[in-house]
Amino acid sequence: MNAKQKTPAKSTSKKTQKKTPLFRAEAIRHRTRALFGDVVLAAPLSTWLITGLLAVIIVGLFMVGFFGTVQVDNENISIWRWLWGGEK
Repeated sequence: MNAKQKTPAKSTSKKTQKKTPLFRAEAIRHRTRALFGDVVLAAPLSTWLITGLLAVIIVGLFMVGFFGTVQVDNENISIWRWLWGGEK
């Protein structure tokens, strides 16, 4: 090579630099895979039945409290007022 010929200088500008990912593509693929396929969170049937039964019991108690009456001193008062000692 002739001494007068110029060798191209390496460019360090940000425009020409290639961005490299932080992790290899194989590592990212391995990390995102599920162990045995997709994860599905499902509750057993007994959990749904117990939850439904408790909901029915709670709603029933509120209905009795709102619509039920008790006779005290020959006078009908609502169960909620009777429970909390409220006056007429």
